[in-house]
Amino acid sequence: MVVRSAASMGTYGSTWQHRGYCGEGNVASLLDCNVGRPAIVVGSAAGVFEELEVVQRKYGVMEPVVIAANDVGMFLPKLDHWVSLHSDNLANWKNVRWMHHMGFEDAKYHSDMPKPYLDYAWEQLRPLFCLSGYFAMQIAWLMGCSPIILCGCPGSPGPRFFEALPKGVFGYGGGEAGSDSAIRQQVVDEMTRVPEFRKTVRSMSGWTKEFFGGI
Repeated sequence: MVVRSAASMGTYGSTWQHRGYCGEGNVASLLDCNVGRPAIVVGSAAGVFEELEVVQRKYGVMEPVVIAANDVGMFLPKLDHWVSLHSDNLANWKNVRWMHHMGFEDAKYHSDMPKPYLDYAWEQLRPLFCLSGYFAMQIAWLMGCSPIILCGCPGSPGPRFFEALPKGVFGYGGGEAGSDSAIRQQVVDEMTRVPEFRKTVRSMSGWTKEFFGGI
């Protein structure tokens, strides 16, 4: 059930509660906007394009919602939503995509705070996942998508698709950096708290495939 603040609905100060989460921002129209429609969350891990091809062959006839997280959105021919916790970077990434597609753009841009070049701001989203890929997964859940398939979001150490080597000791939840254990534990805790969410998610590789299951 969606619960909104009637006093401020439709403004950046509007509040809502939905599917185990709460927040503010101009996102009320997105809640349950794609009930039962598959979503593909596309991250930046190496192998993402091969994984995406497999998922699109399986779910393409169902017209899945394509949600990019971070850099990879610059290179996707079809993109419905672009999500990042790095809101300042989205302005530059958006310009690159605009040039690649010669000005054609119908994707919607999201972050956790309002910026002039964003369409939606998920302000005060609680709890908020720590990685942009998981944040994108969270938005797909709030939009009512099912299933939600992770491509290039292994939650494991490894290079991104444009890197020859992994990013130092940080392992996206599976490395030795101090933040890694907290990132992974947050996913485990949230999926325990909202088990229906976990049942909706699948992944193509890495620890997330072990945890959520594959397609």
